[in-house]
Amino acid sequence: MNSDTITEIVKRGYTDKEVAKHYGSVTEIWPEEKFIFDKFFKNVGHILDIGCGGGRTSFYLASLGNKVTAIDLSPPLIEAAKQRLAKEPANIEFYVKDAQHLDYSGNHFDGIIFSFNGIGYIARAEGKIKFLKEVRRILKQDKFFFFTAHNLWSVNAYFLGNILRVTKIFFSKLFHINIREKEYGEKYDDAPNIEVPYIDIKPKKKWDKIIKQTEFKVAYFNSKYGIRDKRLFSVFKDYSGTSNYLFFVLKK
Repeated sequence: MNSDTITEIVKRGYTDKEVAKHYGSVTEIWPEEKFIFDKFFKNVGHILDIGCGGGRTSFYLASLGNKVTAIDLSPPLIEAAKQRLAKEPANIEFYVKDAQHLDYSGNHFDGIIFSFNGIGYIARAEGKIKFLKEVRRILKQDKFFFFTAHNLWSVNAYFLGNILRVTKIFFSKLFHINIREKEYGEKYDDAPNIEVPYIDIKPKKKWDKIIKQTEFKVAYFNSKYGIRDKRLFSVFKDYSGTSNYLFFVLKK
């Protein structure tokens, strides 16, 4: 299954009426995101907000003195964001656009973010490397890219399912059985009207290897809970919690 086909699967999830209604109405940013935005993206210039949804992060970035170009794969979510913009004027432009087709000129943006774990919808390590290289291309020198991601090995409600999926992929490789999942961390869900019909979750060590191949430098890393508790990332404390996402800030 190629990346464009997977993109269409992801798009189906976020154009579902109820899913779009929910994310179109969410307006608050997390305190941990605010910490990152205030530290790295305050009054920096022109920012690209990828996977902006209903504009949750876009409006805060604009409030920090930035011009924001905000994109999302879902037309209903972009429509919801434009409706909010009509009521709350801000220096933001919203567009329907695929994160994997960033047709901007080189050194274009003063900052880029990928909202709410959206990078997990880009298929496989190869796709993530290609995406990060494109982000680096359109980002100005010495500027920052921020994204959050799920952690595959977090001990939470999804842990057992993750173990089962990894086991399934292991045996498919061992016995040369052709299945849709090609890498550890991939998940397909064929249930109707589901928010996440596809996602690819990588562990921290895999992210380190992916980033190393892009020429980005890690400027800051922590978990959501680490930022909340004002401490550094801890192997003993940060492999638990459904919403304890990984926070990466990369520098070109």
